[in-house]
Amino acid sequence: MTDRTSPGLTVLTGLVGGIHQDIDAREAMRQVGRLVEWDRYQGSSGIAAAADFVADEAERAGLADVEVLNFPADGRTAWWTFTAPAAWTPRTAHLSVGGGPPLVTYPAQPYALAVNSAAADGRAPLALPQDPKWPPGALVLVASAAGLDGELFARMRSEGASGFAVTTHPDRHDQVGRLELPAATGLFGFSVRPDQLDVLRNAERRGERVRVVVDVDTTPGRMPVVVARTPSGSRSAPDACLIGAHLCHPAPSANDNASGVAAALAAGRALARRSLRRPVRFVWAPEFVGPAAYLHQAIEAGLPLPTMAVNLDMVGEDQRRCGGPLIVEHSPEYLPHFANAVVEACVRALPPAARSYSGVVDCDVWAWRTTPFVGASDHAILADRSIGCPAVQLGHWPDRFNHSSADTLDKVDPEELRRSAAIAASAAAVVATAGGRDADRIAELLTRWTAHRMTACLPPTDDPLARARLTRRRHYGRDALGTLRAFDASERVLDRQAALLDGLHRSLSAAWDDGTPAAVQDRPRGPGLRRAWPGPFNLRALMGAVDEKDHQWFLRQLTLDRGRFYASAMALAQSIDGTADADDVVRIAALDSGIPLEPEFGERFLAAMTGAGWVHEVMAGPAPEGGTS
Repeated sequence: MTDRTSPGLTVLTGLVGGIHQDIDAREAMRQVGRLVEWDRYQGSSGIAAAADFVADEAERAGLADVEVLNFPADGRTAWWTFTAPAAWTPRTAHLSVGGGPPLVTYPAQPYALAVNSAAADGRAPLALPQDPKWPPGALVLVASAAGLDGELFARMRSEGASGFAVTTHPDRHDQVGRLELPAATGLFGFSVRPDQLDVLRNAERRGERVRVVVDVDTTPGRMPVVVARTPSGSRSAPDACLIGAHLCHPAPSANDNASGVAAALAAGRALARRSLRRPVRFVWAPEFVGPAAYLHQAIEAGLPLPTMAVNLDMVGEDQRRCGGPLIVEHSPEYLPHFANAVVEACVRALPPAARSYSGVVDCDVWAWRTTPFVGASDHAILADRSIGCPAVQLGHWPDRFNHSSADTLDKVDPEELRRSAAIAASAAAVVATAGGRDADRIAELLTRWTAHRMTACLPPTDDPLARARLTRRRHYGRDALGTLRAFDASERVLDRQAALLDGLHRSLSAAWDDGTPAAVQDRPRGPGLRRAWPGPFNLRALMGAVDEKDHQWFLRQLTLDRGRFYASAMALAQSIDGTADADDVVRIAALDSGIPLEPEFGERFLAAMTGAGWVHEVMAGPAPEGGTS
């Protein structure tokens, strides 16, 4: 895969190099600088202004059919299980102790006010969570975000507390983190620095009250989704690729996700100048709910899905300051496609910033990694089994400033932004221009990529699923080759590449001649599990559908490890295909996510889904092909 002399990659290197040169990093940084000025809450006037700005910039970039689609921000309208945000625009908020100046002031202190906070204007007594009784209207002081559990919120409602103040980053004295309340709780919340919480605690000891002002506008508004397309490309052809970036989050949120919005605009500008056979679509929307509304509308209108998608979320971070490499998150294993191989090849084909002394080896100082599908952003909507559009995400992780007031413009690296935009635009260009010979080259590239993944399963390894993973990856590669028929790939080439993968599988399987079983032993099969929820999987909606006992279990799992629980939940939900029984669902989820799922955890999660009516049992069928052997 790293050989730049292979025929397919040689052609790709020229394409990627040309697009990389076309990306205007200074223009993209200007756009990021403008976007960070708005609080881009999903149902706010800020996101409406940002959407209008993006639409204007898309037209300036040369994109066609630019439109701002306005969906209701009423907190009621739903697309599948995704509910529209409630209209909420914060104007100002502050906390003052005694008669002194404000201790906490929003918007001067970004992220200080919790999303969906209720309006307030008055004086409030202070209280601590451990106090046996709170005075009416108390402002509760919470030591960390972990203390904001369901039990505390239930008590605040029952005892008539007015709101809370919490340190979301107790170990960081220069930033606060994002808080989000469900709509219409009647509570307000403040995210404060450790020193500010200390002042409030001292005031509580002295029996002082605080002055609280929260001024918000909840007038029904709009949830905007900006769409556009490249000017060239047959209007009768399905979109070759959808490039998306979520538009929401509080100011400044420079990397998350002003950088993704600007990178998509930069990709659009580069592609607008090229002659394409098929159009490339662009979508900027509030995260999750925006793509759900857009796709729901498109599917109802009978519009075809794009061939693939690239999601841009947190793509501009300065790696040395923020702490994480560029991440290429693969499209899911249950959607075999060439998208993953093409996107990775575009990353490898980027012009090197430097070379070794002899000139033989690229010597870049930036880093990138690939990960299995997680689905913690908009690509999850497209790639869900119910939609079936292969979707790759570009982003960064870890990021020490994510979801905090320190996610500022100075954390964005123009060159990283340029690289990300070039990768997305190049991958889209490959699909938008591919003909028969190009499809043959992609087939060769896909085979090399699949072979690399297969050899990664070889022992010695402590992975008990290594042999099953080898077989599953062979199945993926063979099925992905079939998707190239839509681009007139030669049947002779496809047959040859499939035969190469079969031969490699036979050779690599010999590594287990020590007696390791080729497949899971025969066992009594339980009933198959079938999806019963509408549309793409939505963990938040599931948590609202389960009973209280299961809801509290979900909350505990999120507190223990939010990322791992989310990824595990997504993998389990997406492994429900109507034929696999519970054991197979857990095993396939572990194969696809790379997470060593404990059977007890999987059983508990699937039982919660079944109890909520999101999963139905059906007659047992044959074991899923390629899933456990």
